[in-house]
Amino acid sequence: MKESIDIEDLLIWTYRDMVADKVAAARAHGRPMLGTSWAAVDRAVTLGAVVRAAPVELLPGDCDDAALVHAAVLALDDAFFAPAGDGAEASVMDRAMAAEVGGEILRQPGDRATLVMPDGSETAMRSITVSVYLVLHARAATRPDSYADVVRRRGRPRADGEIAPGLTFEDVMYARAVYAVWHAALGILSADLTDRLARWRPEAPKVDAEPWLRRTGRLLEAVGANNSSPVKSLVQR
Repeated sequence: MKESIDIEDLLIWTYRDMVADKVAAARAHGRPMLGTSWAAVDRAVTLGAVVRAAPVELLPGDCDDAALVHAAVLALDDAFFAPAGDGAEASVMDRAMAAEVGGEILRQPGDRATLVMPDGSETAMRSITVSVYLVLHARAATRPDSYADVVRRRGRPRADGEIAPGLTFEDVMYARAVYAVWHAALGILSADLTDRLARWRPEAPKVDAEPWLRRTGRLLEAVGANNSSPVKSLVQR
């Protein structure tokens, strides 16, 4: 009988425990990984051996499950797009959102894409490498910072744009856009991996989609510069 698991926990298992990305990279370059080679682990499990080097209990099919999850994560790099250009608005859309307004996203070489609207107008887009966020946060068992515990202070920002030491309102909105893409990707993964894994039954993410809507009354002015790690670009450079 399959085990139910939150999609966020499944990614942690895949990347922190099974190191799926590192194993896949080693395989791609023809380098076996001592103690983590999936083929070797599968053989050991089949023979009933005790794999003392493994950080978690390994069951038959675990290696294939980790590989499937990793492949699904990488496939998401073709799912999300943002307007190209340094001055472009930090808005994000997927193919379904484009279809809702009658548009179509056409993939171009590299990370480029074009949003074509029914009237023939075109907008240059770039793909978002959401896999980077999924892998790094799963490996560390963390989540993107969304400044959920703060609200914007009353009044205008300072002349330099800061609303807190080392933090601008644009920084907060950008961080929340990153969080929103990360959360949407979790939802897509949980649906995409349904009935595809041997051991796990992925469930939709339990974490809030918009945690910043839960107001705590804390002012943004009280936030220090070390509240978050530096914001990373949504667009692959």
